[in-house]
Amino acid sequence: MSNPIAPTAPTVTPTWTAAAAGTSPSSTSGAGSTSGSSANATASSNPLAQLTQGNTFLNLLVAQLTHQNPTNPMSPSSLMAQTAQLTQVESLTALSSSQSKMVSELNTLTATGMIGKQVTGTDSSGAAVTGVVSSVKVGPTGPSLLVGTSAVALSSVTSVK
Repeated sequence: MSNPIAPTAPTVTPTWTAAAAGTSPSSTSGAGSTSGSSANATASSNPLAQLTQGNTFLNLLVAQLTHQNPTNPMSPSSLMAQTAQLTQVESLTALSSSQSKMVSELNTLTATGMIGKQVTGTDSSGAAVTGVVSSVKVGPTGPSLLVGTSAVALSSVTSVK
């Protein structure tokens, strides 16, 4: 038998909404909608990546605990499972970042190893270029080789002799 006087908590469903400055978490309840603040103005649209930025996960957890049904609270094992999932996401994000840095450094090392060698590739205008690499310039898009007077991106090199 249910108690007619017992308060009922609104159901809260965490959702992700696209805001002007990025993607931010929000909680939607039966009484209306409350949007959270943006985790980062330059955040990606991937909700999992958002969990590792600032206090986004903690804000979601507090909202979930605040709006949970008092007659059926979240189980401790469920809370621990969510915390473990956050730890996994943080670890995978750190691993991905480290791997990206390693690939960038490997590309730079590969490009510097081509100094003094004859390469064939295409420059930024699409023209075929063949010649000896005299220097390497590392820019935001990766290393480029100076072949004669043309800059050839490392990814555009088709052969090395």
